[in-house]
Parts: sequence; structure tokens; C-alpha cells
Amino acid sequence: MNQNKKIDKSKKILFSVFKENNIVDLGSEVLNILSDISSNSQKFKQFLSTKRIDLKIKREILSNIFSDSLNQSQLDLIFCLLDNIDFNYLESINKKYQKLMQDSTGHINVTAVTVNKLNESELSDLEVNIKSKINTDISIDNIEDKTILGGIRLKVGNTLIDGSLSTKLQKLKQSMVNK
Repeated sequence: MNQNKKIDKSKKILFSVFKENNIVDLGSEVLNILSDISSNSQKFKQFLSTKRIDLKIKREILSNIFSDSLNQSQLDLIFCLLDNIDFNYLESINKKYQKLMQDSTGHINVTAVTVNKLNESELSDLEVNIKSKINTDISIDNIEDKTILGGIRLKVGNTLIDGSLSTKLQKLKQSMVNK
């Protein structure tokens, strides 16, 4: 089975099992924790991925590591994941799982690229305006980019709305060259 099929299969199975057991949020939280740690520590990722260490020993080690920071439900879920997913693909599985989780709730991520960071009032106004247009729950990530010169570039889901001054100037230049 190729890598993408393995990742897609894992995310679908995890989402299905988590949803069936009403632990979608807990699953998301645990996947994020493991993904963050393994992406920052190659040794931890190797530890999770290796078949050379017995699962019982891995459970004991993980219990000792996380006993102070995770509750028993989170630990049990980690133990279950040890048995059922390929940790070599953990970051990809987590990323696709988070997207599937957001899609299932109708939540959309919006990226707003502006010359300067928007203040709380501007972000709130933008959020209300976008919500009224698309009738769904959103979260906005504001990115500062001096190269757009002015205006705003929005990425709503998979749709790009470019109202930046740099793009308008580029189009004007192109139309002048073509005449």
C-alpha cells in the first residue's frame, strides 16, 4: 500500500472510531500532542515507530513520561494508537485528521494576509463579515506581509480572494503592456 493510501486510511479509521466513541476532541488533542513532540524530536519519533521495542515496554516508558501531564484517558488512547497506526506518518495523519475533523463540523480556516497585523476590532469585523457571507463557523489567521503593499488577500477554505494593491498594480502593468 502506498504512503498516501496508508495515511488516508488511518485518518478515516481514526475519525470513525473517535466519532463512534464520542472522543473526537480527545483524539484530536492526543494526535496534536504526539505529532508536536515527534516533529520536534527525531528520537521520540524513532521510539514510537520502531518494532524492536516491545509494546508493553513502550507503554511503560510512555506512562512514565506522560504520567504528570496527561490523564488516563489520553494515555489509554496513546496506547491504542501504538497498536494501530504507523508512527512514521504521524504528522501527515494528524494534519489530514484535523482537516477531516474541521470539514465534518463545517468549520473553515481563513487566512488574511495584510501589510500590518489587524487589531482585535478589525479581526472581529472581518470575521462577522465573512460569517455573514458563508454562513459557517470560521477561524481567522492573520499573516503580515509587507510585499502586498496594501489591501488584503484572503484564503477562505480553498478560495483565494486577492484584493492586494500589489496584485492590482501587477494587473494594471500587464494591461498597459498588452495595449
